Amino acid sequence: MKSIKPFILTLAVACLVSCNSGLHRGNTVKIQRFEQVLFDTPTDQLPSQLKQFAATYASPLLPIYPDQPQYMMQLSQFIADPTVRDIYGITKQQYPDLKWLEKELSAALDKAADLDDEISIGLFATYVSGLSDYENRIAVDRESGSVRISLDHYAVGGMEKYSYFGLPMYIVERCDSAHLATDIMAAIARQYVAMPDENDVTMLDIMISEGKVLYFLDEVMPRKADNIKIRYSEEQLEWMHHNESNVWAYFIQNNLLYEKDFNRYHNLVDEAPKTNAFKDSAPRTTHYIGWQIVRQYMANTKSSIKELFANTNSQQILQQSGYKP
Repeated sequence: MKSIKPFILTLAVACLVSCNSGLHRGNTVKIQRFEQVLFDTPTDQLPSQLKQFAATYASPLLPIYPDQPQYMMQLSQFIADPTVRDIYGITKQQYPDLKWLEKELSAALDKAADLDDEISIGLFATYVSGLSDYENRIAVDRESGSVRISLDHYAVGGMEKYSYFGLPMYIVERCDSAHLATDIMAAIARQYVAMPDENDVTMLDIMISEGKVLYFLDEVMPRKADNIKIRYSEEQLEWMHHNESNVWAYFIQNNLLYEKDFNRYHNLVDEAPKTNAFKDSAPRTTHYIGWQIVRQYMANTKSSIKELFANTNSQQILQQSGYKP
């Protein structure tokens, strides 16, 4: 797989289905299975299928070049790679169809459209990345209203013989269908949450922005368990319930809320098995605290989701929330 790794990243972009149409209330999400086009199409028919695909979903986000020999050679190498084909087989076995996901996303996006008429995401595509770029396993392009889903990143639990490709178990345990819909809706929300200038971002800004995303999940997916929304185990969520005031006190005592040096607080926001400052703790403690602040702020101010997303004054949100754990 090493020889084709650069091509995987190109292919990741090429798999994004893009269009300007967006999704409006009452429409049904249809997820395009681009990996099936690649791996299930006979070799002699692939160029014509790619042409048809590119013509139907013409977009600068779709660098598909079936007429370029070098592109097709790299594509053929990717498709023929035994490990990649095995990853596809495992993924296809775990996800023979995605009707359940289409139903969940349709319902959630209907609610989102009611909350904020600017949220217009209408086209979805899955692909097999070869398990590259975990951080970008779900990508959203707001302008074109498109979502790209690396479906193999949600089938890692079936890849024991590959030692889960070196991913730590705290990540592998979240790489399943239970987190797929909420991860997608969270990625969509992040495209609409306004942030301060990147040079002025504080830990509080990150806390509040992630709190906004989690509050959005409260509103559009109200039946989802809180631990699924925040990607915790039930035990981690329980730990946060019992230690919320201690975590908040740690933030205050160490003057972290308005800290701009990411190195001072990265362990509080990074994906990790725990937070180093606490024994047997939950990770991403900032996200949980930000969530509680935003919940109280919305209860106190009755702001709309659109107003919440547009407000970049994190200090004001904290003050008006009256948050006191």
